[in-house]
Amino acid sequence: MPPVDPDKTPLPRSTPDDLDPHDAPGAHGTEDGSLPILAVLRAALPTLPPQLQQLARVALESPADVGRMTITEFASKAGSSAASVTRLCRTLDISGFSRLRMELALAAQRSEPGPAPRISGDITAQTPLPDLVASLAAIGARSMEETARLLDQESFTTVTRALGDASHVYAIGAGSAHVIAVSLEHKLRSLAIPATSFHDPPSAVIGLAAARRGDVLVVISETGTAGECVAPLSEAKTRGCLTVLITRLARSPGADVADHVLLAVQDSTPLRTGTLTSRISEMFLADCLASGIVVSHHERSIEALSSVEEALERYW
Repeated sequence: MPPVDPDKTPLPRSTPDDLDPHDAPGAHGTEDGSLPILAVLRAALPTLPPQLQQLARVALESPADVGRMTITEFASKAGSSAASVTRLCRTLDISGFSRLRMELALAAQRSEPGPAPRISGDITAQTPLPDLVASLAAIGARSMEETARLLDQESFTTVTRALGDASHVYAIGAGSAHVIAVSLEHKLRSLAIPATSFHDPPSAVIGLAAARRGDVLVVISETGTAGECVAPLSEAKTRGCLTVLITRLARSPGADVADHVLLAVQDSTPLRTGTLTSRISEMFLADCLASGIVVSHHERSIEALSSVEEALERYW
């Protein structure tokens, strides 16, 4: 009997019902159990080449169906090839299609209980306004949940402690991301941590001329492009600063330079780019960092917050 290729053998249709989503391997994420497969696919989607993007979209739209397909059927549904499916698995650090298929089946099973609105990033003239509002609310909640799941806890801990110990923190956010940089600046100042925000790279480079070893630079950039990130990140590193990039793309010129990358899962489309729902996960991460400082430097933070409250009460 010829050997059986597990990647070409479909899972029995009863498999998703037989698997316990809490006990099965990888039930809480990918092969190592760390990250949920749908969140991984959404985070990786913008960085994938076109053929792999189409495969990822099919998996995101129909995880239960893909969980029952052979590798050939999956490739055919996406208008791709079995070789591209294998390449997608390698890109996601998944051992093979059989593992990807199992993760998708489990993800579909976990999402079955309870009615859920169909969430779409598309906005058309036919979109009912009540449905639009509900979808945007659900997208925002999902972005924060998946950002939390994808958060590199080791980097988060290191960055939080560095922010709390820094003599000065610099934050830069270009365009609509500037409001997040300003918000982070205000949060840090209320914790007695000197901070300065900038709205463009040249201003940041000028400000970083005063930076010293042990300071921290936080760059908020949706795509991590060279024009937005590389100059201030490089300047900060030459001055001994810890550099942090908050972004939605794991691979970018900025990510190559930064010491730590915190991924912010976003759902942007050409009609919604730069909106609250596309920035909410970045704001969420900034809030997590500030809250983390309160935990890691508790006594000093409480004293600083009390001092701020007393000062405000004297006038308002």
